[in-house]
Amino acid sequence: MHRFLLTLSGLLLFLQSQAQVAEPNNRPWYVPEHVVLQTAGGIGMVAGGVGYALGVHRRFDTDVLVGYVPGRYTGDRAFGIFTLKDTYSPFTLPVASRWQIRPLSVGALINYTPSQMLNRSRDDKYSYKNYYWWGSTVRLGAFVGGRVGYAFDTPAGRKRVASLYYELGTNDLYFVSLLTNTKGLALGKILTLGLGIKLDF
Repeated sequence: MHRFLLTLSGLLLFLQSQAQVAEPNNRPWYVPEHVVLQTAGGIGMVAGGVGYALGVHRRFDTDVLVGYVPGRYTGDRAFGIFTLKDTYSPFTLPVASRWQIRPLSVGALINYTPSQMLNRSRDDKYSYKNYYWWGSTVRLGAFVGGRVGYAFDTPAGRKRVASLYYELGTNDLYFVSLLTNTKGLALGKILTLGLGIKLDF
């Protein structure tokens, strides 16, 4: 057991030393650092946006995305979904000179769907006051995932990383529905899978 703990401690120290070191960033604070394109994951059939990598080792990502759901999947008009998402990846595995893996990411999001077809509260639609507590326009979500990145140099000699990622998550409505109906609703029914691409500017 003692040897195992020593080995594990050594491995963690190695990973920390090999973690990605951020390139000096002299751009204004308000200029985004990467562009994101994602499909599914509870934020639209397709969503695009920009974001920032925060922290000394750039392990926090904050992204703002606008999603789109075609009318044929909503039953009427198309939806636009606005999402704010935070992701934390605690460590990076350098598997090759240009490849890196972030095997674990955790995050949270909030999104808003400004559609007149949706109710701010279910009480607006049904006469059972305070029974249908949820609204349809705002959702809170959480997810876990992973990311594979490829580092490259631009023609101007700047270092950039292009990444593929996945996110497996759920939202507040799905989660509460599972807790209150464990016999009729399986865990797999409340999960969403999102796939995306992230590219540094």
